Amino acid sequence: MARVHIKGYVLQKLLADGPLWDHEVVAAVEQEYGLSGAYWAGTVRLTLTDLYSGGLLDEVGADVDPARSTDGEKLTLRYQVNGFGRERMIQSGLLAVAR
Repeated sequence: MARVHIKGYVLQKLLADGPLWDHEVVAAVEQEYGLSGAYWAGTVRLTLTDLYSGGLLDEVGADVDPARSTDGEKLTLRYQVNGFGRERMIQSGLLAVAR
C-alpha cells in the first residue's frame, strides 16, 4: 500500500499526537520515510510553514532553544491542527469520518 504524501502525513501526525514541536515533526517524518539531513529537515519545516499560512495549523508555542542548533540559538515552534485543518483533511480523504 502506498504511503500518504509528506504534507498529509504531517497533518495526520499532528492530529494524532499533537501539538508537537517542529523538530518532533521533522524526526517523525525522517523516521517514517527513511530520510535524513538538512535538506529534508528544511523541507518539513517549510511544509509546516505552508500548512500554517494556509490556515490548517495553529501555532501554540514558540521557544528559543540554543541546544537545537550548532550555530547558536534557534527558534522552535509548536503546532496543532485546527478545526479548518480537520475539515480539509476530511474533504481530501486524509481523515475518515464515522457516519
